[in-house]
Amino acid sequence: MKKLSPVLASSILALAAAWPGTATAAPALDLVFNGIPAANVGAMPATPAFTGWCDSSCFPTTQFPVYAATGVQRGTAAVWGKAFAYGAGGSLCFSEFIAFKLDDGDLHVVSGPNGTCGAPMDPALKPPLHADKGALVVIAGGGDGVIAGGTGRYKPWTGTFTDRVFVGFGAPTSGVGGIIYYDQLWFRVMPN
Repeated sequence: MKKLSPVLASSILALAAAWPGTATAAPALDLVFNGIPAANVGAMPATPAFTGWCDSSCFPTTQFPVYAATGVQRGTAAVWGKAFAYGAGGSLCFSEFIAFKLDDGDLHVVSGPNGTCGAPMDPALKPPLHADKGALVVIAGGGDGVIAGGTGRYKPWTGTFTDRVFVGFGAPTSGVGGIIYYDQLWFRVMPN
């Protein structure tokens, strides 16, 4: 098969980008974190999305650095939670708002009511790490939600997000409200 010349290929790409009605979606954003989080001591986001979600009933949970899959730090994440409840089979469900401060702008995501859930794992399958720091059980979970706003590169983004994680929990007075560590915490933000 004959290859396009670099000049012709560049011209085709430029024409496609300029053509009315042609849109290219931003690629999905993947962020990861493994480790011991800090308590979220950041200011609450001053956005209508956060104010409407929080409704004076939310509280800060954790904050931590986030990395690209290559290991390069992309920024930080700060998390707020509300509406904690236990579901069938011992699952813990809640709503959360996550504010990412990234190199190229801020990005906010929010789960729906009971949008994030997890349940204890059999320790034979996933034994707790960091027992010396108080981890007693591993909860496997995650959630789904929507993009709630952003700045910089992320200002026009709308779409969804997913997160998945193993969380090492201890007594409520240990770690950050019982959260000792995150293991394989993964976020995928998918703009429309």
